[in-house]
Amino acid sequence: MHWVLLTTITCSFGFFKNLRPSEAYLTPYLTDPLWKNLTVEEVDNEIYPWWTYSCLLWLIPVFLLTDYFRYKPILIIDGLAYIATWALLLWAQGVPFMKLMQVVYGLATAGEVAYFSYLFCIVPHNYYQKIASLTRGSSLFGSFISYLIGQLVISFGVMDYFDLNIFSFVSVCIAFVISLMIPRSPHSNIFHRFTNDADIPRTEEDLDSYKNDNTDKPESQRGIGHCFPVINEDTIGQRFESNTATDHDHTRNIQIGVNEEKIQRVAFTDIVNVTDWKHRYESGLRFMWTEIREMYSSNVVRIWSVWWALASCGNFQVGNYIQNLWKVISPQQKSRKIYNGAVDAAATLLGSILVFLVGFLPIDWSVKGRAEVLMAAVCGGNAVLLIVMGNTTKLWLAYVFYVIFRVSYQTVITIAT
Repeated sequence: MHWVLLTTITCSFGFFKNLRPSEAYLTPYLTDPLWKNLTVEEVDNEIYPWWTYSCLLWLIPVFLLTDYFRYKPILIIDGLAYIATWALLLWAQGVPFMKLMQVVYGLATAGEVAYFSYLFCIVPHNYYQKIASLTRGSSLFGSFISYLIGQLVISFGVMDYFDLNIFSFVSVCIAFVISLMIPRSPHSNIFHRFTNDADIPRTEEDLDSYKNDNTDKPESQRGIGHCFPVINEDTIGQRFESNTATDHDHTRNIQIGVNEEKIQRVAFTDIVNVTDWKHRYESGLRFMWTEIREMYSSNVVRIWSVWWALASCGNFQVGNYIQNLWKVISPQQKSRKIYNGAVDAAATLLGSILVFLVGFLPIDWSVKGRAEVLMAAVCGGNAVLLIVMGNTTKLWLAYVFYVIFRVSYQTVITIAT
């Protein structure tokens, strides 16, 4: 499948799974006596924290299973988790079920890793910058459309909060159907580093044949990317110095291409013996451990990872609790005067524009210090915004600062990607 068509299908999935107009009105829906009739304290202290911790716990198994099952099954589970989330929101009552809703929603949001990483394992690496922008941009555009629809129908009294949740339910069902059409990746980062078992080189002749076959193929058919093996011509002759099979054969290495600048080594017999799931799993874990040790031996990677974790955590927390803050600032606001949807729409529209610009403007963010200075400035500015939002009594000011916070985060996180 051509990378453009594949990207279109995948981004359509991202668009529809984010087309959830009810999300901007979740707290009003949960606290409305007509619907869930929960208190702000119950929502703030008993329900919302379950998403924070469940998402954290889901991330590790989802990450490993995403790679092992090669993305598509996790994308399908992601769609099912969104369906279950909105089914609980629509037809379940009480704090325990709302806690369960947040746990399932944690699984759905943890599944984002499959959506954002899938295309990087399929398309040629020279499209990575465009892919990063398109995947995140389509998600943001879906959110923008949903928030805009939500604001319009609430302001004009066309729908109530329950109707908005029906709309969201239908949208995530469409996303689930699209996930069924996404082709499964033939390879992945850790457990499926070769396209298929038939490609595994078992002898020196197989290795040479594999190199020649893939050299003759056009780039679009080679699966070029960080998941696909790249044979280094300079070391071909050095990998099989002995023709005698001994117990030390496992020390002979082949090189796996992570990208053009990074080459990782794994034992030859580890790759040869991955035809059954147990050996594949063990080999993958060893490869992952080697990757982690080598990656985090770099101070740059360690600092980048800490920044990413803190920035993402801050963004998630703000997004999770901002509606509660708005309700505390203006507790008596009538539903038609609530502009949650408009604010989120503005944030996502501006975020989408800047994200697309990041992907297509001829700016080399790999230049030392260029991205770091911008990220540091944004983080410092956002800290000031949060302090002001937490202390202001003016709802419009909290709205404006929230938009700035979300837009700046989406921009720098795309650059970091």
